[in-house]
Amino acid sequence: MRNKAEKRKNMLATLPALCLFLIFTYIPLLMTLRYSVTDWNGFSKDYNFVGIQNFLDIFKDSEVRNAFGNTFYFTILSVGIGIVIQLILAIFLFEKLKGRNVLRAILYAPCIISPVIISLTWLNFFQYAGIINEVLGKIGFTIDWLGDINIVKNVLIFINTWQWAGYGMIIFMTGLTSIPTDVYEASMLDGASGWKKFRYITLPLLMPSVTVNVFVSITGALRLFDLPFVMTGGGPMDASKTISMTIYDNAFLYERFGYSSAVGVLLFVVIAAVTILQLKITRSREVEY
Repeated sequence: MRNKAEKRKNMLATLPALCLFLIFTYIPLLMTLRYSVTDWNGFSKDYNFVGIQNFLDIFKDSEVRNAFGNTFYFTILSVGIGIVIQLILAIFLFEKLKGRNVLRAILYAPCIISPVIISLTWLNFFQYAGIINEVLGKIGFTIDWLGDINIVKNVLIFINTWQWAGYGMIIFMTGLTSIPTDVYEASMLDGASGWKKFRYITLPLLMPSVTVNVFVSITGALRLFDLPFVMTGGGPMDASKTISMTIYDNAFLYERFGYSSAVGVLLFVVIAAVTILQLKITRSREVEY
């Protein structure tokens, strides 16, 4: 009886949060699915049912294809580079170094700052008349960091990697803390050290943390909006426009809310497919200890 009463109390306690989650997550998702098969402009009361035409138009839209290409390029590089840097920082700051707590706080600080503030701050550095070019100009050359289509995406990748390095580092450090010390002691008796210890002990036992970090990084990168929106507006020549920016433009600039909803649904399907595949691959490499 006591267990049943506790279960009822727990359900009642979670009910308000569950209601809010349904209201702000699933109801908008269902509304997006509904509008994705219409020609609604986002303002008028009247709209027509167009079926799958919006989805067919996506594959003919060069702007959307380009945005997907930019988004995948950004995701692959930022996740790959970011995970490596986060892991290196976690291992380095896991050791008993003097001032490591201060370094951890400094590296984690950008994660709690608004992406808009981060973007505006770095804009002062990377714009053509910014601080970096001001310094480079003293030695005779400047670089159009945000105006060169071959450079701008890499600049955004650098900033995104820098901002979230501390977040992933903390997750990896939590994973390192959970690895029993006797496992390392046993490996030392077997003659394992350095790279072998990392490859055969640390990395396999750290795979649950890798799974979490890769999952968070991929979903965040595929939904990237703030950074390119503030720093470049998607330019130059749409070289830094992401799929989230395309959704925004179609909804609020072109007044094609139905079409924008269809692109959003497609993005949702892509994120779901990529994350399911990623979870399947990384979890298959996890080991128990």
